[in-house]
Amino acid sequence: MKIYLLSLFFLTILTITNTHIAFGQSIEKILPMEDPLRQLEAVLQLPVNFGKDTLALKKSLQPVLEIANEKNNFILKWGYYMRMADGYSIAFDRTNGISDQYYLLAQQLLQKYNNIELEMTGYARQGYYNYVYRKVKDAFPFFLRANDLKSKIDIRKIPLLVKHYQFIANFYSYIGDQASAVTYLQEALPFSKRASRERVDLTNAIAVYLSKDSLNREALIYLNRAMEEAKLAKDSVWIGIISGNLADQAWKSGDRQKAIALIRKNIDLSMRYDERKDAMRANLNLASWYLALKEWKLAKQHVVSGINLMEEKPYFLKYKMDASKLLSDIAHGLNQKEDELKQLHIYLALKDSLEKRINDKEIQKIMWQRETERYNRTIQSTEEKRLHSKRIYQFIGIFLILVFTIILLLINRSKTKIKMSNALLEKDRLTLAYEKQLLDQELVILKDSLSEFTDTIKQNDTTIQQLRQEIVKVSEQNPAYMAQVTDNLNAMLQTHIMTDERWLKFKHVFDKVYPGYLSQMKKNYTKITDNDLRILALQKLDLNNSSMSELLCVSTEAIKKAKQRLKKKMEAQDQGAISVDRTISR
Repeated sequence: MKIYLLSLFFLTILTITNTHIAFGQSIEKILPMEDPLRQLEAVLQLPVNFGKDTLALKKSLQPVLEIANEKNNFILKWGYYMRMADGYSIAFDRTNGISDQYYLLAQQLLQKYNNIELEMTGYARQGYYNYVYRKVKDAFPFFLRANDLKSKIDIRKIPLLVKHYQFIANFYSYIGDQASAVTYLQEALPFSKRASRERVDLTNAIAVYLSKDSLNREALIYLNRAMEEAKLAKDSVWIGIISGNLADQAWKSGDRQKAIALIRKNIDLSMRYDERKDAMRANLNLASWYLALKEWKLAKQHVVSGINLMEEKPYFLKYKMDASKLLSDIAHGLNQKEDELKQLHIYLALKDSLEKRINDKEIQKIMWQRETERYNRTIQSTEEKRLHSKRIYQFIGIFLILVFTIILLLINRSKTKIKMSNALLEKDRLTLAYEKQLLDQELVILKDSLSEFTDTIKQNDTTIQQLRQEIVKVSEQNPAYMAQVTDNLNAMLQTHIMTDERWLKFKHVFDKVYPGYLSQMKKNYTKITDNDLRILALQKLDLNNSSMSELLCVSTEAIKKAKQRLKKKMEAQDQGAISVDRTISR
């Protein structure tokens, strides 16, 4: 069966004017608008109700698509997809594959251009489209996504904000979450025009939702505001509707005469402006009050008036049940047993039918809760996976950096070892063939090696100083980077310091290049120690105090003092005083 009321409401709310743009305005008047948001709002209000004539629908909206493609305007194109989806839903009067396809095209378009406000609006529209045609379960994921984006959007960039927030609020109210419905409407309220039917509708709806949560005091505040807006707008229809809602509050508070006067005003205005459904509800409400006052005839009179305003549609099932129960109670009050049993039988039959619908609605509420929980779990799981993947990539990155650093160090050490091995192999080969030539060649190699050693020491000294300066700079700014620089410095110092083992190897090379130099110095100056010989050898290579300090792992001051002690030892002996001065002075 077609759901006349909701589909009619869906059509009305999609085509109502939200700005100063006239309804049905032509595309030629819309396109020159400079504000993209107002332009989109105008497109979203273009007429799409051509009955089942989908060719007329396509022809009407084709200029929007052409201009969107010509100007590469994705916002207009998105609006075109939305209106085509609306048009086909009206043509088929149900959810359908073509409307679904247009919604999908709109989503794919936003994946490319990334507009979060349009994304939320699209979800709200597609969710409401499913909800209106009673595909409530299918509507769940769209409203969940829309609500998830709510905290991330700029509310001022939502097109037709009031209407789209009404879509979401209506859905939340349907599933029983009145608080969320009120929140959406309260956020939309400042964007409605003063003294407009739109603002009256919003304010009254907030009151109704608050009343459903038994927040009657807050509801009364909003009802009074709604009445003020309706009077400013001179909207008699809404004055009547709000009078009926105020009558409910007055009855609950015990002011029965005021309640009856207000609801009579509601009935009067609703009948005058052909608001039959509202007049029907008001008559039944007034009948229940007369029943409570034991005014049987007046109660029956208003029940009959309400029944006469009913139609053969699913919407009226609940009200028919209420009317039968009222008539049964009135017959009981008038002691009309036969009529009482007849109306009670009708009431029970209608109640059974309605309870099935109510149970379906309760099931849908439970499904919404489960869907919400599942959606939240999915979001949480996705975030955990993302963080886990991030940690893995970070670990792999750090591991690769460490491996690369180790490989570089090993390569550097291997190069030195390879060079030494090659030199030894060359020596062995030349010894077998040309002993004298080998000695000369060995001397050249050793000189080069010693020269290379000297250059390396100087270069490493510069690098070490730079690393130390870098540590001072980043010590407070970047602790992680400081640790890396410190590691590099320590590694370099380990390969730089002249240990006893390295001294013996160095001394061997030095003695070959400068034969007899150290032994002669030891012979001439018997008081000098092995440490003094190291300083003499390094001075011979023209290394400065700083390089010596890094190489021997002592301070520069220690080097200077060692030199001074050495000088005193050598000056203490008579031989070679002039030569000594020339050797150790800088």
